[in-house]
Order: sequence, then C-alpha cells, then structure tokens
Amino acid sequence: MFVDASLPSPQVGYALGRPFGSAVRRNRLRRQLRELVKTRESAMVAGVYVFGASRRADGTEFSELAKHLDRLLAKVSEKVGS
Repeated sequence: MFVDASLPSPQVGYALGRPFGSAVRRNRLRRQLRELVKTRESAMVAGVYVFGASRRADGTEFSELAKHLDRLLAKVSEKVGS
C-alpha cells in the first residue's frame, strides 16, 4: 500500500495472475474482493492498494474473505496511524 493524502479516495487494484487458476476462478475472486472493498471504502485510508491472493484463497467462502480483508485493513490503519 502506498499512502497519498492528495488522493480523493483509495485507489484499488487486483493482481491475480495465471498461477492462481483459470480465468473463471480469478474473475470470481476479483468480483468478490471488489464487492468487499466497495462496502469498506469509506473506512479506508486514501492511498493505492494492490490486492493479490495465493491459490489457497480459491474456493474460500465470502464471509471468510471478509474477515481476512477486515484484519488486513485494520493492520493498515494501525500502521498508518502510528
């Protein structure tokens, strides 16, 4: 993550390459992450975020992805705040 206070809102990218799996699997995870980020965007610090995932994320339940993302964003807020 790159913190930039001049940005009006968080800029988010998703890096899911071929090693993750087929295009269908990559796009499914990308859609899920996009939806999760959309609901949390107002609480995110302005900056550039790039999300990636390991193969283990394939098939993870939506609620479990949400928990992982919440933990990750809490860590980011903690680091930026200090």
